[in-house]
Amino acid sequence: MPRLAFASTSKVGRLLLSDWQVAGIVTAMSGQPFDIVDSNAGSFYFGANSGLSRPSWAPGATGRTAINNVPAGYFFNPFAFVRPVVSTGQLIPSSNGTATASATGTDFGNVGRNALRGPRQTNVDFSIIKRFPFSESKNIELRAEFFNLFNHVNFANPISNLNAVSSSGGSINSDTGQIINPGDFGRIISTSNNPRLIQFALKLNF
Repeated sequence: MPRLAFASTSKVGRLLLSDWQVAGIVTAMSGQPFDIVDSNAGSFYFGANSGLSRPSWAPGATGRTAINNVPAGYFFNPFAFVRPVVSTGQLIPSSNGTATASATGTDFGNVGRNALRGPRQTNVDFSIIKRFPFSESKNIELRAEFFNLFNHVNFANPISNLNAVSSSGGSINSDTGQIINPGDFGRIISTSNNPRLIQFALKLNF
């Protein structure tokens, strides 16, 4: 902190107005990419609940439309995705027309990696330090540090596993794979940072 002109005119002035230091860290970044997955997809190949497969885009849906016309309370439009259901006797799309389903199951979906981005993240940390010198090389340092200074909430990525539809009370059409009630799929239910934290420290430097 710049020295004030009158800080050196008296001992009281030097004590109160000299030897201050402030510092801050400002973080601002776009949201992190995340995958849309479906634990119940890919049952023809390695069984359900693998957590590795992805759903398919609903007819006409894309990454752009998935963030438009978002229902209230959701981060993305959950109806932009469908479970890749293949009914008995239908061709399995991933087989390139060489296999049909002997029983209703699920194929690999066509949604790619990192289909969407999560919420933006911003944060300000701040510290202020006052030193009280009592010899040429020794001082007492009083420090106050503020983490998340403005107590700003940063939201975590939304629930992105289609399996959350049924596990949170929603429903999916078992014949078409279309979402009827999305439940918590597409909702944000947690934060990615802590509330404001203030800590004080007293240190002897020598």
